[in-house]
Amino acid sequence: MHQHLEVRIGACPDYVWAVLTDVARWPEWSSSLRAVEVFDGGPLVVGGGMRVRQRGLPDRTWRVTELRPHRGFTWEGGGLGSASRLRVRMGRSVEGRGTDVTVDLDRSGWVGGAVGAMTAATSSAHLEELFDGLRRRCEAGQCAPAAPAASAPGARHGS
Repeated sequence: MHQHLEVRIGACPDYVWAVLTDVARWPEWSSSLRAVEVFDGGPLVVGGGMRVRQRGLPDRTWRVTELRPHRGFTWEGGGLGSASRLRVRMGRSVEGRGTDVTVDLDRSGWVGGAVGAMTAATSSAHLEELFDGLRRRCEAGQCAPAAPAASAPGARHGS
């Protein structure tokens, strides 16, 4: 089962990255989450893990398998008969004003496929709520990227 989502956020990529990687605070801006517990208590690191508790879905334990600072990350989780991969990619929007975030969630295995089919609507709604919450949080916390500031009055240009 595959789910794909794209979100454009009116905030600079550095700010979006800071909010996105502060995973323990996700429940503050996403009503779909009850809690996110980071095992090592710190920032995301390859091999680090977290437990995500969502409303209406089983708790999920994830491990960071890829981390590309300011560009994205991949989490993987699984159990008997199931495997899941969440891949998040981000970068400056095509227009250069804001940030584009792309999310892919894949589930496989005989249990993962069956559970994924039963929870697809809830999972999709939660994914949309999470990343719409990210957009709202980032846009409320930082103004959209501005044009370069004008020179101060009386400033000399050139030599």
